Amino acid sequence: MPLNRFKTQGKADRVPFQAVTSQRLYQQVAAQIADLVASGELKPGDRLPAERELSLRLGVSRPTVREAMIALELAGLVEVRVGAGATVLARPGGDRALMRLADAGAGPVELVRARLVIEPEVAAEAARNATPGQIAALNATLDAMRAAPDSSAHRAIDRQFHRLIAEATGNAVLATLVEGLWREMFSPLFERMGRLSGLIPNEHTATLAQHAAVAKAIAAHDPAAARAAMQAHLRAVERIIGGADIETGDAA
Repeated sequence: MPLNRFKTQGKADRVPFQAVTSQRLYQQVAAQIADLVASGELKPGDRLPAERELSLRLGVSRPTVREAMIALELAGLVEVRVGAGATVLARPGGDRALMRLADAGAGPVELVRARLVIEPEVAAEAARNATPGQIAALNATLDAMRAAPDSSAHRAIDRQFHRLIAEATGNAVLATLVEGLWREMFSPLFERMGRLSGLIPNEHTATLAQHAAVAKAIAAHDPAAARAAMQAHLRAVERIIGGADIETGDAA
């Protein structure tokens, strides 16, 4: 981390102050590894330690290490393969790679946990306020999801389903919050994590029944059931995103 000296009077102007950083934890892990690549400590072709070992040595969770590996891959510094872990690539332009790391955005685990705080209550509020037309629109998205031809179409319909629930609250602030979370979820970082964990290829069958349970509770104007159904749905997503091991492809 760079040291900055502030122009002050007396002895204080010789004190090295560390610049304040708002980096997320996975970005700090990724930046540390990027620095080792830039310095030559890690060379092209080197395989990074296993996810479990890195989490112990760095004092962070395995999902944080996983997010860092994907951010490094998107920055062009490593290649990640399920069953083989992460391998250092030929050293790219350091500044450009670090800029891509800084722009990576919220981590997938962080996003899903934010959704767990917000969306169950949004679903409960929708159950209190949804109109017949809004309930019909929710059911129509379930039909569209069943007919979705591929993962890309399924994700777009999934987003629409959650947007409709937020709109059914009648609260524009909640609708804006949910839409903001979903914009973040369409980031390259989240998509790559979803593919490595198996979420994106398998999400069609994994989420349809969960969505149907949420829609049923909202249609019944049952806030407690809607809250519980949304929690169950997002817990399932959290388990998938946070549980797959890059080295083995198995649950962590």
